[in-house]
Amino acid sequence: MGGGGGAFTPRTDDQLDLVPAGADAAVAIGSGCIAAASVAPFLMCVDRAVTAAAAGQTSSVWRGVVDNVSEFVRQPHRALRQPALWMVASVYAGTYAAANLSDVVGERAHASANSKAAGKFTATTGANMIGGIAKDAAFARMFGAPATGAGLVVPFASYGLFATRDALTVGGAFFLPNALSNALVASGQSKDESTASAVAQLVSPPLMQVVCTPMHLLALNMVNAPVATLAQRVGTLASSATPALVARSLRMLPAYGVGGILNLTLSARGRDAARRKFLPSAEDLKAAKERLGRRGGAAAAKLADAKGRKALASIGVAARRGIVGKTKGSERDSSDDTGDAPFTLRTGAGAGAGARTLGRFDARRLKAPAGGGSTAGRGGGGGRRRDLRLLGVGASGGSRSAAAASA
Repeated sequence: MGGGGGAFTPRTDDQLDLVPAGADAAVAIGSGCIAAASVAPFLMCVDRAVTAAAAGQTSSVWRGVVDNVSEFVRQPHRALRQPALWMVASVYAGTYAAANLSDVVGERAHASANSKAAGKFTATTGANMIGGIAKDAAFARMFGAPATGAGLVVPFASYGLFATRDALTVGGAFFLPNALSNALVASGQSKDESTASAVAQLVSPPLMQVVCTPMHLLALNMVNAPVATLAQRVGTLASSATPALVARSLRMLPAYGVGGILNLTLSARGRDAARRKFLPSAEDLKAAKERLGRRGGAAAAKLADAKGRKALASIGVAARRGIVGKTKGSERDSSDDTGDAPFTLRTGAGAGAGARTLGRFDARRLKAPAGGGSTAGRGGGGGRRRDLRLLGVGASGGSRSAAAASA
């Protein structure tokens, strides 16, 4: 989930204009689902073992964990189909996706840092609490039933304890890593901020289990022994708290440590891939050109010519007005046999002066609007002039003349 959110890099204004919100949302949801599916098997094994041990259905928490893990080894097809696994995966997919989507909404709404933090905490806590409470209540019924098979009722007090536990767990995973990371750097224990952030992300959630695990066990005890006295509940907690605390602390490492880091990494890479698709940099275009060149021979040249024809068609009116020239054919560098040659924007009076090379994507942005002359003069011309400024050719007099001609 990422308490600090250090791996999240906000987009620039140009990127927000050109990268669709739907692409960022798809990355946010996909990253969360993949990260959740990666850690769900271990989380399910621990949750099921703790629930069964609290009900006396297994000799110990560790015996239950071993039995559950061995099921994945011996009968993976059966283990992967059990509803308990996908309940856990759904809880954390919703949690990670909520954290990612809140980042996307916050940056596109240009919200303040405090508003983003509050929105992320609310969305993440809400998603985790709703899914976690429903999952734990279902686990209590599925794995905590006594030997008689009598149906169990989850009291409202248990729901309240589950909710408080989740609020503290998510809050600790959200706020504690920043404070702990800053403390590590300030004390000199770690001079690298990224290392301190990773350590804090891994350590913070397990620390919260000192408070959260007793709440979890008490909630389960209210389900399994609804008429027990306070002294009996305290005795049960005292005997089962230590192994459950260790197991749930280890559980937090993949849930909020490994899973959170994986979620942030996948989200960052996915967002960068979306940026390269919709707003490629010069380095991206060069890398694509090199990949195209490695295809070699006539196939590469054919693909390059097809890309060139498509890009020239996308320039439209601007190409016919002579603002943009094509560097293929006679203007193409004979040493460049990789294809996908760029286009050249003429901003000076001479044939070679003031020329600026544009990639295929940049050339497409100069396409004139379909409106009439008055629209082009007001909105269309302004849009093209803004495009020229974004390309870095709007400061000189020649570039302004070119923009005026295009209007």
